[in-house]
Formats: sequence, structure tokens, C-alpha cells
Amino acid sequence: MFKIIICSYNRLELLKTKTLNFIKNNFKSNVPVYIFTPQYDDYFNEFIEDDQIKIILTKKGLSNARNHVIDYFEEDEQLLFLDDDIDDIIKYDPAIKIDNEFKRSFKLMEKNKIKLGSINPTSNKYFSNGDYKYGLYFCIGCCYMLINDKQILDIKDELEDYERSIVYYKKYQSNFRNDRLFIKTKYNQKGGMYSVARNTNRTKRAIELFCIYPNYVLLKLKKEYLGIRLKWNTKNQTINLQMGGGLMSRDMLNGSYPNIKLDKNKLKLNTNYIFKLQGKLIGYLIRQIYSIKDFKITMKNNQNSGDISGKIEKEKLGKCFQKYYDEYDFNKQKTRTAKSKKHKFELCNSIQRLSKEIKKNDVMNRIYEDVKDYNIFGTCNYFTCNKDLQSAYHRDRRNRTPYVMLLTLNNKLNLSIPELNIEINNRDTDLLVFDLKNWFHANTAGETKDRYSIVFFDKKIKGE
Repeated sequence: MFKIIICSYNRLELLKTKTLNFIKNNFKSNVPVYIFTPQYDDYFNEFIEDDQIKIILTKKGLSNARNHVIDYFEEDEQLLFLDDDIDDIIKYDPAIKIDNEFKRSFKLMEKNKIKLGSINPTSNKYFSNGDYKYGLYFCIGCCYMLINDKQILDIKDELEDYERSIVYYKKYQSNFRNDRLFIKTKYNQKGGMYSVARNTNRTKRAIELFCIYPNYVLLKLKKEYLGIRLKWNTKNQTINLQMGGGLMSRDMLNGSYPNIKLDKNKLKLNTNYIFKLQGKLIGYLIRQIYSIKDFKITMKNNQNSGDISGKIEKEKLGKCFQKYYDEYDFNKQKTRTAKSKKHKFELCNSIQRLSKEIKKNDVMNRIYEDVKDYNIFGTCNYFTCNKDLQSAYHRDRRNRTPYVMLLTLNNKLNLSIPELNIEINNRDTDLLVFDLKNWFHANTAGETKDRYSIVFFDKKIKGE
């Protein structure tokens, strides 16, 4: 006999009117119901006279409660998890008895040595043929069947049902789907075992799962966040980079422009990539993930980015500075001039740039608000926007963390990183998050007219 498990917090009245009412109408009274809750006294006092229901004290947080369930019950016990706000389960055929259908589902799972199963995660019967299915199926968290495996714990709260589906599929080579039953429930209701901020990190969590399980996850852009769906796919690829691919010394790289193609790792324009170095994640590239329309920004000339603008060329200097060209002393890489008694400022090739703190209320801030959740490595407090620029080899030394988010517009230039022997072809609508502090990088040659590159990063603040 299976047991019904409900993890509930701060939704006692909702639980009574929804899930418990559904249970009373569809399951026999001998099916035990276990409610795991941090509010033991409130729930216990409410159900003290109901012999079918047992209250278990647990910690706050959905993952804590569900891990407690795994630990509480014996190995291989049959557990039917239901959320506390289930409206109903719709039947493919009116003759189906829900109680018996779950019994049959557990028997099929045992027969096929599968330990995770679910019902159809929608309320729409139109595309179903009423089958029992086996494979890489998403087992929705509001209603799933588990044959207890005490070794699988620590599933995080956000998108936990997706990760659970992947973990069990990897271990048992299949999940079970009963396509004769369909869930009817309202998602994201107030209260619950999640916190009130349950949806704020969905995008970051989706990218984490994309980086951890690239063979099983397809990223899907939704209206307000980045979601995922489970599908065995080849659109995500992991590249294991190796150090030591530099074509020249680091000193020689600084301020120079690429003059050779790095084609050891060719990137496909319709494929997402995860980049690893010595087994450690150092970045990722997501294709067709954002959109910038009517992108018009007033740029200004900047004379203080010697590495990015490359070795100084007289014709690239502002006209008012060209006459002083022969009077300056240059640094070792010839990317910047040195201060002197006569010239109190440094000089480099002129580039067009807009640099501000992110909190400014302008178009760049709106772009930041759209993309900030895509950086799973940390936060960003600053941006710089360059126009019509092919960057020379440089490192992002101003960064507090090594990771940046790079957006581009009208971009036909690749990002060359010779020390890792790779060129990254991030195009319009692509998002690149990468370690650009520790590696020299530059743009390959190409048309720069009306090209923008926007870099978000965690800038070192004076006094910190």
C-alpha cells in the first residue's frame, strides 16, 4: 500500500479545502496521509480526531521537508507526493478510479525497476492517448510517485522537480509517466513550503541545471524568466579547454590584435556551450536569449583605455593630440603614453565609450535589468559600452570577480582567447558569461561600423 505525503506550511485552510478534500473524494480511508510541516501544533490540533492523518514536525523549506520524508520512511516504500493545493486530478476515461490507477502505477514502476513517476503535468487531455510511458519524462513536483531511494537527497527548492527527474533518470535509465491522469492545480499561490521569493531565482537555477546537465536540458525563454524543459539534445555542448595554447608571450599579447584564426574549437551558431577548465566551470554561451531594439546611445570619446584600443597609432588619435605624438614616451607595450612634466595626462587611441554605474536610470539600466539574472557566478555593479571597436588583447583587470556578461549588437567579430586556444562567436541575441579577468582576449578583425559591445562586471570600488 502506498502512502500519501503532503509538505505544507502556512496553508492549513487551503490544504483542507483543496488537497484533503480531493483525497477524501478519491482515496479509500485506509490510505494513510502524512503531513510534514514546521507548524506542528496548528496542524496537529486541527486533525487530532482524524485517524487517517499523521502530522510530522519538520524544518522550513521544501527541500528540507522532502529530504526528511526520504529519511523518515524505509527503503523502497511507495510514496505519493501531493502539494497542499491540488484542485483535482482529471481522468482520461471517466471509468478510471484514481485510487486504483495509482496502485497500478506503482506496480508498473516496480516491474520495470523505475523509482520515479508522475502523471501528465497539464490539465489538457487533447494530446494524450491514455498510455503508460517510460523514458526521460518530467515528473512534476505537485504530484509524483516515488519508490523510496534513501541515497538521493539534497535537491534544491527552485526547479527541484526538474533536477529530481534528471537524477532519477540517470540512475534508473527511465522515469514513468501515467498519461491517463492529468493534474489540475494553480501554481505559485501565496504561502507554501517555498518562500515568498520562490520565483526570483528561476533564471539562475535554470542556467545552473543547464551547466550541470547539458545533455538533458533545453533552455526556453518565457515572458518573465528563462525556463527549461527536459529533452535529450545536442544543442548544448561542453568544451573542456586546456591551458598553454598561447601563440606568444603574455607581454607580447598585451595591446596586439589577432592575426591568426584559432579554429581548434569551432562553435556552431545554433548550439549553446559550457566552458570548463581542469573540470571547473569558467563560463557559458547561450544563443538567442535576449533582444535589444531601438538601441541608440550617445557615446563619448575616451582616452583612457590603452589596452583595449591597442598599440597607439597616430591616425587613431584625436586630431588635437596628433601633433604631440613624437613628444610622448610610451609604455612597454606602446598602448599608452607616460605622464611627463609637459603632459600631465596619459594618452591612448581614441575610442567611443559610455561607462556608468548600473543604478543609473537609462537604457543601459533597462538592459541590465533584463539580463542580470543570467550571471550565475555573481553580481554586476557597472557597465561599459563600446562603439565601433575591435578590442586588442587585454585582461579585465578592473573586475573584482573574473566573470563578466558580454552582450553585442551588429557583431561579426569573434572573441579570441589564444591562451585557451579558442574563438567564441557570440552574435546578436547571444549572451556570453566568461572569465575575462585572467585571460588575454581580443576581437578578431571584421566590420565594426555600428557595432556595440556591452560588458557588465563587478567593478572594484575605491576604498574596498
